[in-house]
Amino acid sequence: MSTKRFQLENYKKYLLNRNTASSVVVSYIENCIVTEDEAAKHSFHKIMVHNWPGSHMELFETLMDYFQSPFTPVNCTSQGEITTFYTSSLNFVMKVMKHDFMFPYQRNMFNLDLLFNDRSSADCFDNRVTVDDVVAGVVSNRLSDKRELDLSSFDKDPEFLEKRIHFYKLSMLSQYKILMIRMGRDTKSLNLSNNNLSTIPVDLLNFFIKGDLTAINLSHNEIPALSELQRISSKIEKLWIEGNPLCENLDPSTYVKNIVMRFPRLTELDGITLNQHGVMLPFFKNFLETPDRKTKMLVEKFLTLYFAHYDSNRTKINNFYDAKVTLTINTPFTDAEDAALPSAYALFSRNALHPMKRNFVAAKSNNKMYRNVDACVHALSALPKSEHDPTTFSVDVLRHDKKCMILVVDGTYREKSFDPGQPDRYFRFRRTFVFNIYNINANSVYHINNEMFSISFATKEQIDSSFKTPIRNMNSLTLINPEPEERESISRAFTHVTQLKRTEVELRLKIHSWDLRSAIKEFWDELRKNKISADKFIEDDYDDFSDTSSLIDEVD
Repeated sequence: MSTKRFQLENYKKYLLNRNTASSVVVSYIENCIVTEDEAAKHSFHKIMVHNWPGSHMELFETLMDYFQSPFTPVNCTSQGEITTFYTSSLNFVMKVMKHDFMFPYQRNMFNLDLLFNDRSSADCFDNRVTVDDVVAGVVSNRLSDKRELDLSSFDKDPEFLEKRIHFYKLSMLSQYKILMIRMGRDTKSLNLSNNNLSTIPVDLLNFFIKGDLTAINLSHNEIPALSELQRISSKIEKLWIEGNPLCENLDPSTYVKNIVMRFPRLTELDGITLNQHGVMLPFFKNFLETPDRKTKMLVEKFLTLYFAHYDSNRTKINNFYDAKVTLTINTPFTDAEDAALPSAYALFSRNALHPMKRNFVAAKSNNKMYRNVDACVHALSALPKSEHDPTTFSVDVLRHDKKCMILVVDGTYREKSFDPGQPDRYFRFRRTFVFNIYNINANSVYHINNEMFSISFATKEQIDSSFKTPIRNMNSLTLINPEPEERESISRAFTHVTQLKRTEVELRLKIHSWDLRSAIKEFWDELRKNKISADKFIEDDYDDFSDTSSLIDEVD
């Protein structure tokens, strides 16, 4: 070691250019690279570029593209006509020497000068540590006990800023092979957000996709198109890509559909859980306050289940309410509008245009405040059958602590007319839910203790912007107006489960309006009763259908 250090001292602040880059110097540098000289790793070489017209980042990218040699610049500055930075990469130094200390850029030829061994690591970092050591420390500190590796805003890490290390491109991590092999083995969730990525860093991802990686966060980058996502492993289960240019011109339905087609195992998109049919409700992110993940999950589950029951079998919503719940329903309809609407609106709501009917002083006059779960469900069930458009919802979480949660939901719903000569009625609503939280066996149980339900007519603009895309039934595996790709996917699934021939599969699905649940139930019932002939199946060994029964239990 002492000999190597002594030899390195012979080239202290040695100016390398076309004239001084002798065969002796070249031979020495090549020997350092081959032997992985430890002393040389602590030596930093000053690169000087004359009359560079662009930014520092443009300089780094241009040099790396031209010389095809990765390097990590340190302490980059511009003084007068000279831009300088330091690097400890001897491979980069060798490439510069082999290219005769020149490189072209925008039809100009730029000169490079190298001050070999100008500084040591102690000079650059105030202690004897290599760039590799610093990078390894930063990356290792970003791996959590839950196997989540957070590389977000990587170039702005405080350690890099303090040591003036310019980690200008995240893909530079791929040059640290031993470190990234270890990280790839240990990482389950990878966060690459806020790194100015315009393409998927495939070289970097290759270290992770061979391991247990099931979640990746690419949000708030510069990824321009969905086609870039083809570079990501299809086994990903959780994906974040919001805040990229590819999201700007896509409506929620198209956005979700294209993503789900690419990632068949996806269970969560942009922090929102997909249900078992690959459907998500995009309004769940419109919070007044940004709540924690537990609140998001809770609100998502509640709204999905509540409005699915409310629009299908309203009597089942009693499970959401506390036994002593209090409900009020408020409307602003005129007498003429009340007369034209179903009588339930006038019978069960308090009208804001009739103050005397809103008197809270006397209990007898306050007969439209429903004070228990049975009265509440009865009043809500009396209102006409509705269909809500989740894409119009705005959700505000006003409070969520250990004892209470206050949730406000605004949106649009319609009542379909059974009279061909009458149009559908569209309403705007606001529902304020106040939950009491109880602890039972270490579990938190949420019940609605108060609800305020306000209903008014939707404006023309609100009507025009609602129900633009078919709303999937949240409680079934039904496809509404399925497209060819959707029909193909569900047909393949049904074939895999039943082993029926394709013609029989499509016939059964069409009979059940592409409702996979009911089609499987009918198939299972007929199979148990031996009503399906052998010629309907693809092959003869169709006796074992244990997986089918378990699937039916699961979807139920």
